[in-house]
Amino acid sequence: MQHESKYTSKSYNLSKLILVLLTVAALAVMINTNPVISRFLFGLPVVLSGLLGIVGVIILYKGRNEPIDEKKIIAFIVNTAMVLLIIAIFISNTLY
Repeated sequence: MQHESKYTSKSYNLSKLILVLLTVAALAVMINTNPVISRFLFGLPVVLSGLLGIVGVIILYKGRNEPIDEKKIIAFIVNTAMVLLIIAIFISNTLY
């Protein structure tokens, strides 16, 4: 019988939402009909994805004792990548 990984499932669902938001941001850049609207359609999903990435990492940390499976690895990669991306964006905007 498979043990239910509560924290891993929550973090995995957040990582799926992050990927959907990044897809919306990429589509906003590709369409680019109005630069002002496109800027908001790109920036808002990226910032929201960064915040969800931070929440996802915290949830994964709470579930650190759960067994490692493919959902946990995917959630770890996506959430950590978003945290690193949002840190890089904040640093680049602060320095330049």
